[in-house]
Amino acid sequence: MIKLWMLLFIWDGEMSHQPQPVADYAVYPIRVNHPFEPSGLTIKNERLYTICDDSNQIYALTVNDTDATARAELAIDRESLGVESLDLEAITAVGDDFFVVSEVHHRMIKVNQLGSQWVPAADSIYQPAFAAGLFQVHNAGMEALVHLGGQRFLLAVERQPRGLIDVTFDEQFQTITQQINQVYDNSDHPLQGARKPDFTGLYLHGGTLYALHRNAYVVHELIQDEHGNYREGRAWSYEHIVKSFDHSYQDMSFGQAEGLAVDDDHFYLVIDNNNQPKLKNPNDNSPLLIKIKRK
Repeated sequence: MIKLWMLLFIWDGEMSHQPQPVADYAVYPIRVNHPFEPSGLTIKNERLYTICDDSNQIYALTVNDTDATARAELAIDRESLGVESLDLEAITAVGDDFFVVSEVHHRMIKVNQLGSQWVPAADSIYQPAFAAGLFQVHNAGMEALVHLGGQRFLLAVERQPRGLIDVTFDEQFQTITQQINQVYDNSDHPLQGARKPDFTGLYLHGGTLYALHRNAYVVHELIQDEHGNYREGRAWSYEHIVKSFDHSYQDMSFGQAEGLAVDDDHFYLVIDNNNQPKLKNPNDNSPLLIKIKRK
């Protein structure tokens, strides 16, 4: 006979992996006067900032009663970087600076009022990560970034396989002093159809690291074990929000959440709909900001 405590243990172990559907939230169309594909999110001085796939600007987001507006605030100097395109996919704030990720160049960029510089200047994050089994699929590169403190950052490789790169730089961000690559292609969360486990957002708040698993419609904790490897922890589901008739888009083949930020009270998600129109209104192709109350 299975004892009651064993049943409770099994039940609790199964339930602990089930994401909790969020209940208290607000959804804001993002208004901007040109095609806009937000692909990252951070908080600096209590303000939300995002970037766009096909722009070299960092945008400040202002939340109004019924919508949010995006205003270009800081340009990334492509000329000084020696490139014409960037394909920005992630952003994090460090003091007065922003750090962003260029997926097409597999590199980070430090950005402030004085200019823009590649990080690192000399070494390559890409080569050792590729040798470890990451970056195996075209257009599935660096997708998320978070500052862990000091000169240390965590990068997420999107998918097939997804993974994490824990990298530390010297004080001038010229060279890499340590890099740990983790292939992390398993997930506790079931996926539909051809979807693969992915990472599209990272955020550190109050000592807890959170990740955005776009293809499963969840935000979940990332917990580091004694060996330095990460695993999934508690999870929150926003699937019912983005699949609702009011907020879904005509093409929902894959998930569209591409940026995550966290404060004391809320999760924030940005939805990159790739300029696809709404299911409800084919004349509306606005991306979305979702503000979710944290319990």
